[in-house]
Amino acid sequence: MLFELLSTASMAGIAGTSFYFKNKNAANDHEKIIKIADYAGLKTKEGSIRIYRKTKHKNHTEYVYKVPLGLSFQQFKDVEQKFIDGLNNKSRPDLNLANLKNIDWKGDVVKQLKDIIQNRVKLDKKIEMEFDGMLKIRVYEKGLEKLYLFDEKMLGKVRGWKVPIGFTYKDFILHDFEERPHMIVAGATGFGKSEFVKLLISVLVSNKPDQVRFHLIDLKGGAELGPFRDMKQAINFGRNVKEAKVVLEAIQEDMNNKLEYLFEKGFKDIKRAGQKERDFIVIDEAADLDDECKELVTDISRRGRAAGYRLIYTTQYPTNETLPSQVRANIGARVCFRLETGAQSRAVLDENGAEDIPEIEGRAIFRRVRNYIVQTPYMEEEMINKIIKPHIIKKEGLGATKDTRTPRANPFEFKES
Repeated sequence: MLFELLSTASMAGIAGTSFYFKNKNAANDHEKIIKIADYAGLKTKEGSIRIYRKTKHKNHTEYVYKVPLGLSFQQFKDVEQKFIDGLNNKSRPDLNLANLKNIDWKGDVVKQLKDIIQNRVKLDKKIEMEFDGMLKIRVYEKGLEKLYLFDEKMLGKVRGWKVPIGFTYKDFILHDFEERPHMIVAGATGFGKSEFVKLLISVLVSNKPDQVRFHLIDLKGGAELGPFRDMKQAINFGRNVKEAKVVLEAIQEDMNNKLEYLFEKGFKDIKRAGQKERDFIVIDEAADLDDECKELVTDISRRGRAAGYRLIYTTQYPTNETLPSQVRANIGARVCFRLETGAQSRAVLDENGAEDIPEIEGRAIFRRVRNYIVQTPYMEEEMINKIIKPHIIKKEGLGATKDTRTPRANPFEFKES
């Protein structure tokens, strides 16, 4: 009975102490933000930033500040890491009620409770900054997890031509290929680029098994995209530059036929024509394409949307040469994992940042109008195999050959090859 009373009192005390420190830290965040801005020189003769509004949300607190004339938002972005470091410059008590389960009630209970209360952990606060005439700084008590497994439950949240991008500090972001038809995926080896591409293909097959078609070009010799080669949805599969050229030429010819048909029938694009099928061109390691292939890719990225073509252009060596400006101009969605240099980051995102992404597999910057820090979900090989296995068929001679479907009056009426 005594131990039960002690346990109940201890739990109440720890809960109360935890609540106190949580609110105390939140109150101090505003003061720290003001001091960090001042120390970083972000003030003028008019004075420092001034709090306008503070709003508490479920997993973060938003602070809205008036910014003195003469300061730009970019000045605050340039020292964003100083705000993060300053908000995390102290540890906090690790007041977790779950620790009570590990108490040995036959031992020195008082000492064990004292150890629980005195145990401290490093803060892991993260921030997001925006400017719409007022400076908004959102402070999150906890950063992203290092791993989010993509499971059946998560698959049930994705519909149509939408695919998962990843978790932000507060949301689960999806991308709709109907709204933005093309995507760049870049990242150095070992940071999750290929796993993310496999996730995209698997989800599209799961969502639209009878309406999606893939033209796969794997310039790593087929090592990454090989598991998808024998799906009925895979129309072409190229493993080198020569085969890639044949595949891309076949796509361009088919695209031209479709666009001509749409023009003659008075339709702006295939969606307005009522066509449900979509063709995805997935190029793994596009940096190895030659100039002729790059010209074909540029043409497809420029005109392919109306004909139902969606391009997923991936590379681990992004430069202004391997990622042509016309291709970037036609691709609004970009997923960028960690890169080695700021120059590579600028080639993908038009700004630095990817070189500073933590060395965590799956951590990326998703750019769609603005940048989002995301942790992309990981789909295990077992789940990939479960999704694609029902669609595997025996194919003869699949590779870099032109689409075996014959010319037709309506290029959207497909027959099995």
